[in-house]
Amino acid sequence: MIGLSNLLPRVRTETRGKSKLRSSAASILSRYSRETDGNMTIFGIAGVFIMLVYGGIGIDMIYSEVERTRLQNTLDRAVLAAADLEQQIDPQTLVQDYLTKMNLEDTLANVNISVDSGLNYRTVTAEAQRTYNSNFLHLLGFDKLQSTGLAAAEERISNIEISMILDISGSMGQNEKIENLRTAATEFVDTVINNDDAGLTTISIVPYNATVSLGPTVSQYYTLSDEHDISNCAIFPDSAFTSRSISTSETLQRLAHFDPYTLDQNTVVTPDSWCPVGTYGSVIAHSSDRDQLVDHIATLSAGGNTAIDLGMKWGVALLDPSARPVVTGLIGEGDVVPEAAGRPAAYDAPDALKIAVVMTDGMNTTQFDLAPEYASGMSNIWIDDRGDNDATNDRFSHRVRDWSGTSNDVYFWSRFEYNSWNDKYRTTPDGGNSARRMSNAEVFARWGTRAFGQRFFRQPYWDGWVSYNQYYNAYYSYVPIVSGDQADDRLSTICSAARDADITVFAIGFEAPDAGQAAMRDCASSPAHYFPVEGLEISDAFQAIARTINQLRLTQ
Repeated sequence: MIGLSNLLPRVRTETRGKSKLRSSAASILSRYSRETDGNMTIFGIAGVFIMLVYGGIGIDMIYSEVERTRLQNTLDRAVLAAADLEQQIDPQTLVQDYLTKMNLEDTLANVNISVDSGLNYRTVTAEAQRTYNSNFLHLLGFDKLQSTGLAAAEERISNIEISMILDISGSMGQNEKIENLRTAATEFVDTVINNDDAGLTTISIVPYNATVSLGPTVSQYYTLSDEHDISNCAIFPDSAFTSRSISTSETLQRLAHFDPYTLDQNTVVTPDSWCPVGTYGSVIAHSSDRDQLVDHIATLSAGGNTAIDLGMKWGVALLDPSARPVVTGLIGEGDVVPEAAGRPAAYDAPDALKIAVVMTDGMNTTQFDLAPEYASGMSNIWIDDRGDNDATNDRFSHRVRDWSGTSNDVYFWSRFEYNSWNDKYRTTPDGGNSARRMSNAEVFARWGTRAFGQRFFRQPYWDGWVSYNQYYNAYYSYVPIVSGDQADDRLSTICSAARDADITVFAIGFEAPDAGQAAMRDCASSPAHYFPVEGLEISDAFQAIARTINQLRLTQ
């Protein structure tokens, strides 16, 4: 048994230990209240807390921006695809499908899609919102975050008006250039014309060599002077090239009809006229008929001088609103689709795009017309048609001496060229009262200028009835009216006028000499619109131009 005395020391010891502990704690607290070394710890703890809060906010904001960007990029791609006129899926369905495939189906309840479409355009606008839980901002009372995306895309096939100004001069007959041009021009038409577009894109083809032939169709809508009605080419003063328009009501000076090449004296119709007859090489205006355009291109061949200024003048004029009566008339005749009504559009029309594509393989050369004494009026040639429709047995005579007021005129009977003096020269025309006087237009529609000089002036010159100058002037009865340098200036002027009206001018120098390349560079809308090409590269140039016409663009 343990006694009480044995317990007392231990109790005292434990009591003294507790007293020491209380004393030590009080000492520490007293010292802490007196010391200042740890005062910043409180602020440090507060700062850490604030950094954690703002760091959390930053994380939430970064996450929100990432999600907004993902939503925006998805909407951009979706509306671009939905606005494509060639895709057949409902635009709203397509946009929703894009969102679903990108795991954004939670936006479908808050997506607003609008579609505006017409015959030649489709505009798709989509706005979507996403709402999701915050990670840290809920500590500040913001439980939800929201991202919004807005995108719009438009594909619009503008009312596109194109003038193809094609060189068919004689040099195009070398090295298969005309064949390469026909191929390139056909591919161009195939690229930009879709017969389902109902006239949204129209093409005017303006072939040119020494001049531009309006042909029997387009010429009906312009007013050409009435010296003849055999061919349909016009000539212009220099001042006309400062203007883009060609009036349909004001009289245009008609180019005389003549053939400077043919020597055959027995022709009935000049075979190689300076201004072509019929539809060969003629202008086609605002056609959207792919087959018509391609068929016309296939008929083009090479011949004649080069008048780029005239080609450009007509190409620009057919893009100018002054040509609207032409298109209206062609629509009325069924030659142009009704959807092209109102063309050419005003220059400031928001949905109109006007393009001129001009090409040459040469350079501007001299332009000619008949000399004034032969360009109009009556000739000194008489015809006896023998009372039938057989032109091969017609008889002709040339009045080489006109004794006014007497009956002593002298006529050279050409069918007796190699007979005696008395057979060749008579006081009456061959055929007598059955003969009639021919107009100059009739004469030069039947014979080339050289054949005319040979048939009616060579023998009278040898026989002393006409002078050498008369013989020479008949043989070369055409005269220069525009020089190559003058044509260069006129071309530069009309190209500048076209660019000033926001007509986009593409120019192609097809194996052209330096002067021709310089003219094309000067004409083009910019250096990027100028194409110096050789051989089959002409197809690449036309295709590069064609690819710029229909564009899909993100508008917002």
